[in-house]
Amino acid sequence: MSRLTVTLIDVGWGDSILIESVDSHGIKQFALVDSNDNAEMRSSYIFLRRYFEKMGRKVEAQNKPFFEFVMLSHSHTDHGRGLKAIMQKFGTRNFLYPRFHDPGICAELLRFSARSTNVGHFQSVDDTDAIALGDAVITFLWPRHGDPPLTDTENNNSVVMRLRLGNDSLILNGDAEKKVWRQIQGNIPADTKFFKVPHHGSVNGTFDGQNPAWLNGCPSEAWLGISSHVTPHPHPHQKVIDLFKNNNRSYLRTDESYHLSFYTEGNGITPVYSH
Repeated sequence: MSRLTVTLIDVGWGDSILIESVDSHGIKQFALVDSNDNAEMRSSYIFLRRYFEKMGRKVEAQNKPFFEFVMLSHSHTDHGRGLKAIMQKFGTRNFLYPRFHDPGICAELLRFSARSTNVGHFQSVDDTDAIALGDAVITFLWPRHGDPPLTDTENNNSVVMRLRLGNDSLILNGDAEKKVWRQIQGNIPADTKFFKVPHHGSVNGTFDGQNPAWLNGCPSEAWLGISSHVTPHPHPHQKVIDLFKNNNRSYLRTDESYHLSFYTEGNGITPVYSH
């Protein structure tokens, strides 16, 4: 039976998200969105290495690539500075990145991708693209093809992606803020069963002034997942948590429940967490 799992790796700050798809023949495929690793802190790498070694796949072995794609959601250090090392160690068939992006991290990753034998292909993505990962289909709600960039903050260049298997959609969205949600809140699919809370549960990722930015467009039965950002800024914000509680929304946060996995076989989401 087909299965799709999204795991928010507890990295302490920033994002790193593992996607695993098992098709109807039992074949597994993997993708990764973001990594904030640096020389002193390698949370993503350590998690991934242990995860694959439990399957009998050694990182040192010449059985790359491990990933069908690695994606940078947007060009901020807490999302992208670890991706070069991840691609070096594990390899990827594709490196995906947002159509609009600040220079810096994304430019460095593109230079690496162009010369590395561990990256097969690289491309920007927008809402005209679709990618198969096993029996799951990945499409993009943002950025939209032909739209001009939003230049107020790099957060609004974040890729908003939809992963769909059977009757269930899972939404990942980087750090997208109110200007993005004003345009695509109505495009959040009615079959959304999991929604990653934008920008680590900060106020500017969830509110548009005093009003919810995306919550009213997100189906009430969807699980909400927060990749917490405990240093240097304490996210999630209590105002965001109060909003979820007052609206009877089901949510989990990495600073309380460690690594968070949400899986579906196409007819309902099941959360799995460490504590």
